[in-house]
Amino acid sequence: MKFISRIFLITSILVMYGCAHPITISPHLSNIDRKDAKQIDKNVGYYISAQDRYKEVTTPGGGGDSIKYTPYNDLEPAIQKVLINIFRNVHRMPSENDKVFISDNDISFVFTPKIETSSSSSGVLTWMATDFTVDLNVKAINKGGDKIWEKTIKKDGHAEFEELTKDLQLSSRRASEKVFKELQQAISNDPAFD
Repeated sequence: MKFISRIFLITSILVMYGCAHPITISPHLSNIDRKDAKQIDKNVGYYISAQDRYKEVTTPGGGGDSIKYTPYNDLEPAIQKVLINIFRNVHRMPSENDKVFISDNDISFVFTPKIETSSSSSGVLTWMATDFTVDLNVKAINKGGDKIWEKTIKKDGHAEFEELTKDLQLSSRRASEKVFKELQQAISNDPAFD
């Protein structure tokens, strides 16, 4: 009987070990405030490929488990929010350099993000990631297709176990919020967009 109990316990541990728990890494958009942005009276676009938009990523969590999420899909609303806070009109581009779309919508700049993420946890008994990193690279081209701007921002987010019990993805939210607040400030303050 003890042998069967041990087999059951080992099997249960193995089944639970290595699970990938779904989360979303979106920041709270209300924290990315328009009052902190310079207003620029121009139309812009942004481009995320379909392949990137639906790409799922798995990174380490705690207790031998991992977390999975779709970084581009999760962070697209934050990209939109930053651009809407600054520019007159924002368009989702069908391709990065669609000259007809750019001309028809009087688009001055097209922004293209590249997103890398990583996570880890100091917890051994829970799956949530206590630490999360968002590494965002954004380039902008003008209506002629020339690159006029590029910025890389890398930020970390940390959350204690007690905080994670109320918001399972808090460390990722903190990291992404820092990244997009800095992106907004960087675009607002750069004379390349005047």
